[in-house]
Formats: sequence, C-alpha cells, structure tokens
Amino acid sequence: MDRHSFSIEITGGILRHPEFEDILYEAGCSDALIAIVDGRMMVDFDRYASSYENAVASALSDLRKAGATVGDVTH
Repeated sequence: MDRHSFSIEITGGILRHPEFEDILYEAGCSDALIAIVDGRMMVDFDRYASSYENAVASALSDLRKAGATVGDVTH
C-alpha cells in the first residue's frame, strides 16, 4: 500500500455542527487535517491505499458517511 495525499473541499450542513471534527474522525477520517481557507473547509488526507483512485474513493465514502457534502478534489 502506498500513501496518497490529496485535499477535498467540504460544503453543506456539517460545517454548522459544533462538533464537526469529531463527526469526521468517527466516520473514518482520522488521517485528515481540517483547514478553513478563505471561508472554505478543506480536508487534507494522507491515505494509504493500493491506488490514488481507491484512496480518494474511500475518503469520499467516509466524508459522505459523516454527512458532508463534498466538492472539488485536488491532488
């Protein structure tokens, strides 16, 4: 397994939840760093997977499980 680094923009209702960090962590995003940049929430991942595509797919799945609406993915 290789480590893949990428960022995903988060939008939607989860931003208004006071414990959004805990919600993301419990949904499987323990390998993520959360940042607010110019009013946008970016979640930076260092995720181990067999491919970049699998790493992004699993991160998107975890974010959706947390109730997040996802935006752009950047590499």
